[in-house]
Amino acid sequence: MQLLLTSLRYFEEVARQGSLRKASERLHVAASAVNRQILKLEDELGVPLFERLPRGLRLSPAGEMVLYQIRQWQRDERHLLETLGDIRGTGCAEIRIATVESLTDQVLPTLLGSFGERFPKVSFVLMTGLTETILEQVASGEADIGICMNPPVTRRIRFIQAVELGFGAVVAPSHPLAEKETVRFRDCRPYPAILPSAEMFRGSTLEQVLAHSDIDLTPLAGCNRILTIKSLARAGLGVAFLNKLDIARELEHGELVFKPLQDRNIAKARLVLCSAAERSLSLALAVLVEELSEALRNIEPVA
Repeated sequence: MQLLLTSLRYFEEVARQGSLRKASERLHVAASAVNRQILKLEDELGVPLFERLPRGLRLSPAGEMVLYQIRQWQRDERHLLETLGDIRGTGCAEIRIATVESLTDQVLPTLLGSFGERFPKVSFVLMTGLTETILEQVASGEADIGICMNPPVTRRIRFIQAVELGFGAVVAPSHPLAEKETVRFRDCRPYPAILPSAEMFRGSTLEQVLAHSDIDLTPLAGCNRILTIKSLARAGLGVAFLNKLDIARELEHGELVFKPLQDRNIAKARLVLCSAAERSLSLALAVLVEELSEALRNIEPVA
């Protein structure tokens, strides 16, 4: 059930995709029909909502304001429908989760599977991204809850559960570092480093480690996906720097080796479950949050 006007829904999708064509594909509506709705909305509001560029559409300042308000309305709409579902006794709900990629490998599939058996009328939308994007999705109401790494403190976000994860060097079983009893950061210097992209690096645990070190790494590659970083490390091409959660499946199958860095004052990765500061939780979401909190606490005990 959609309470939001068609033109507003179409506008939100075009803003998300940055393209009429991509938005029309997602909406299963002709691009011309989407464009008509956008033009109609701009005419009714009396302001342009997009800047028309050769390679797509970019939100105008007015469009940014409208988008923010629409996402607030969408959050309120979901909450209203969930409340009405509780009143009718149907228990229907949609829960939108913004999360770091690592959680989608084992933790979330296991938890959502068992949750779905007990709450079969609850559906999920999973969105993966980096911490900055996740926090914005939670604050704007696009996501009901978020799970991110090393988030900064902000009044717009409430931290529900935080756990610390050991950070270390990750190598293939055949790599020379795999045989060492202990590994320090300087031991990694002779080997090519498989690094995160600039966007992933910002705010990461590796950034914190390098900020307190005078050691220069020799980059083999910069990657914007943890999956790619793991693949290169698994192939024996160099050393990656991740936490155990990132490589839980590979550790289980003996495909990668995790060596905690033994240097003093090495930062730990901080995994945080969060929600919007002023958002009230529906019954289904409150139950999921409690189970997610427990699952995060069980990922890795703090040493």
